[in-house]
Amino acid sequence: MPDGSQIERLCREYDEGRLDSIKADLAEFLRRQAGAIRRLRDDYFGTVNVPPTADEVAVKMFLLKSRSINPTREILDQLDEINREKWIQGVRTGSAPDPQFVALEWARIHSPGWRDHRVMAIIYVFEREKERYLSLIRAGSDA
Repeated sequence: MPDGSQIERLCREYDEGRLDSIKADLAEFLRRQAGAIRRLRDDYFGTVNVPPTADEVAVKMFLLKSRSINPTREILDQLDEINREKWIQGVRTGSAPDPQFVALEWARIHSPGWRDHRVMAIIYVFEREKERYLSLIRAGSDA
């Protein structure tokens, strides 16, 4: 469960434009996965008397299940974090650290938290522009 400081940080990052790549990636992901998301919605809610929040719930369920919307960008972002950690350790110790050791340590210590934060950021971005993103899911549907 996110705490207030996590939400405040995401709000600040969003307002500063630091989540713009996630905004673009999310739109593309939802366009590509719209059919699968609609099928998930129909499987979960049926096709009769569907609640008005069904599309929103289906998108969030799909995002939580997928946990990634652009693996290439996410790997590159993680590499940036690892390089930042190498730089920090180099400054701290006064010599170049073993890059493989730093990468393995970063993956062991920070990777799960990084992924959790990324998923939270994706959900946050979805919430901020929910109607725009939902229109991508609804486009091409018979409803």
